[in-house]
Amino acid sequence: MSESYSPDPGVQPVSGSLLSTVFLSERDLGLRVPINYVTSPGVSLQAACFPRLRYEDDSFGDCLSNLLALGFRRFELDLYWDSGRKVWSFCPVAIPESITNATAPSNDASSLSSSTFATLTSAPLATASSGSMLEARQATASDSSSTSETSSSLSVLVGSGLPGISGTVANASPTSLGNTSPSIAVLPDSSNDPLVSIGPYVCTTTINLSTFTSQILSFVDQTDNTLNATLLYVTLNVHAAASDKSPLSSPSAPTDLPIVSNTLSSLFYGNLSNYLYTPNNLASDRANLNTSWYTVQTIYRPVKDYYTVTKDEYGVDTTEDGWPAMSYVEFSKSKRLLLGWGRVDPQMDRYDFSADAGTIFPSGYIQDIQTDTAADESGGLASGCFIQDDTDDLSKTNSSWAIDTFNYPTTLSANITPLLNLTTNSINCGLSPFLNITLLNATAHDNPTPYQNFTYSTVWSWAANEPRNYTSSDASTESLFRCATANTDLSGRWIVADCSQKYYAACRANGQPYNWTISTYPISYSFAKDACPNSYHFAAPRTALENSYLRKALRNSHRDWDGHGAWVDFNSLDYKSCWVTGGPNATCPYSTSLSQQDDLHQRIILVPAIAATIALIVTALTIFVKVVGGRRGRRRSRRRGGDGFVYEGVPS
Repeated sequence: MSESYSPDPGVQPVSGSLLSTVFLSERDLGLRVPINYVTSPGVSLQAACFPRLRYEDDSFGDCLSNLLALGFRRFELDLYWDSGRKVWSFCPVAIPESITNATAPSNDASSLSSSTFATLTSAPLATASSGSMLEARQATASDSSSTSETSSSLSVLVGSGLPGISGTVANASPTSLGNTSPSIAVLPDSSNDPLVSIGPYVCTTTINLSTFTSQILSFVDQTDNTLNATLLYVTLNVHAAASDKSPLSSPSAPTDLPIVSNTLSSLFYGNLSNYLYTPNNLASDRANLNTSWYTVQTIYRPVKDYYTVTKDEYGVDTTEDGWPAMSYVEFSKSKRLLLGWGRVDPQMDRYDFSADAGTIFPSGYIQDIQTDTAADESGGLASGCFIQDDTDDLSKTNSSWAIDTFNYPTTLSANITPLLNLTTNSINCGLSPFLNITLLNATAHDNPTPYQNFTYSTVWSWAANEPRNYTSSDASTESLFRCATANTDLSGRWIVADCSQKYYAACRANGQPYNWTISTYPISYSFAKDACPNSYHFAAPRTALENSYLRKALRNSHRDWDGHGAWVDFNSLDYKSCWVTGGPNATCPYSTSLSQQDDLHQRIILVPAIAATIALIVTALTIFVKVVGGRRGRRRSRRRGGDGFVYEGVPS
């Protein structure tokens, strides 16, 4: 596997394109919202990359690159402790130590016999025979002598051109933030490692945790700029690897558990030490907001609407429930990684969790998995939505870390439209959609298109084909189409409008993110703030759930829309294609760099007022999913939409 983050051509939205602008808009709108309230799509790597039980470095690298490029920001990892080799592996079965040093006779895939190559590449894998013996495969028709030296219960497939880890040490190099990449990062760059078949599993010997952390390190480096900075969420479930003698049997508790150098926190520190935001960091920040979140510029501080603050006798502000905003984590602290425990199998109960306590958040601490929502066969979310009639109390309308899993069947011939409808509906209801199934029986490496459709269906702000650039022979006319309106005919989605026209204004209550009202009279964009009533201010939704509450206010206001919508505080008056909040006088933070580019499709490296980087949040979640179909939905007894309406539709 190449060490570089390298998605397939056409997978990633081109810089300056409509999709790129849409994703940047939503990221910028939520920069000051605490990270626990910002929704983003997630995926299980087992489902998206390993559905056929083939664990290969090269395919996995391509799959992960595509998922990152497509906009997935939450990842679930299933890691298996192989006590014999002392590694955390993606392969569910232990690989004998003798295989690790197997010498490949050739790097050319042609060294495999045609029959063996067909066996390797076919979708069905060999099943384990009854008893402890495993079905054996020979590397080549003429090389049976060499493979017979290994256990007869497994086979080693060599010379297949599958790269692995050579042990090369990465060179330390300064990042754009002045940090130095850890010198102990092990990057997979060799193609000599064997492919091992054990029962139903086919694995390379090097498909371990470093194949993931090295890829993430490359992604961080390549997206180290203000236009591409994003948050990632990764789940870590811990298992013991099964014995190679009984790959389908429940594994025994390992006698050799990880030592200090092999704990998960140590391994993540090895490649990503500069990017960890830990429980200790959170506790320190919460204990004195005056020296943490409040030290950055106001535009990067987390808004207080979402958490409670207590002032002690010395005037120190503290919080027990607050989380930092993306802007603080990314731009101020240059942190990208949060770790948390997910499911831990009983065989791993003796693992030294205390060694990771300062680095890894407790299980369930940074996620709220919704297990009893209900969806119909068309993708309508009948219950489980966070829309309430009472918006004054956040404890009653609380989407903190809320995650919903998806159970729709997606065989090769399946219609995934209901799944995409459910994805859109979940986002609009304040839930981060988590994909725990393989789409259309294809990995994200084989066919990224359905996974692309999944992430694109999470768009909650702009309507299809928006925000458009309105061109005209009259330059002054073109410059007027720089303001956004939420349109009632488009489920509250936004379209670009002429800033000089008079529309109603969207107004949010002070300190109440979900309390919206619509002005009583229409007005031009430049004076929209004057139309909002007392205790309200002209604003733009910052999250999908805020936008849903605005949509509800639009519907309940009974204004004479005449085919138009209401102004939201979002415009590109300062610089075309750069959308900002703050009224007509707001400036684009990217204008200097954008103006120096002749082509917006070029990669743009920026130097912001406060250094911006990738924020990687690794959240160890446990996702329990039951596969269901048809009208069989998941039930949840709380939080139905106050007015009973169900979100429908998928953005183009």
